[in-house]
Amino acid sequence: MPIPAGGTIYAATLQLIDAKPIAILQQTITQSVANGAWGVITFDTEITDPNNGHSTSSNTSRYTCQYAGWYRITGRAAFATNGTGSRGCRIHKNGSFIQGAANLAGAGTLNGISEVSHVLFLNVSDYVEVAGGQNSGGALSTSFSGEAASMMYVDWIRA
Repeated sequence: MPIPAGGTIYAATLQLIDAKPIAILQQTITQSVANGAWGVITFDTEITDPNNGHSTSSNTSRYTCQYAGWYRITGRAAFATNGTGSRGCRIHKNGSFIQGAANLAGAGTLNGISEVSHVLFLNVSDYVEVAGGQNSGGALSTSFSGEAASMMYVDWIRA
């Protein structure tokens, strides 16, 4: 982040240099996703979240932006094994899906894991979510077993 000659370095700037916004969120408690629907994934575990963009007690599906800038958002939806239909993952910003930020995979692929990544500009208070979708013919649970876990990765790139 360039600072112009004679410019002032503010505490918020130093905070970004010292601890850039990053979060790794994990779902360890499974949830049911209806057939033919996209369900936002709830995250009960914070592997890291130094800027407190996520809460494990309210709106647990959301990461809320604390510092405006460009972010890489990666989401993973992991589903229980089921050989029917397809599984998907997409990213939502402020409650709406982002065009081009979705991935679909056939059933049985890597234990029903689908992952997507997208670069977005977020303003302070914007929030992002990961949604998982499936069409197995009935409700299907997410999975937390072995290599399978639903995740959200938030990585600040630049202002």
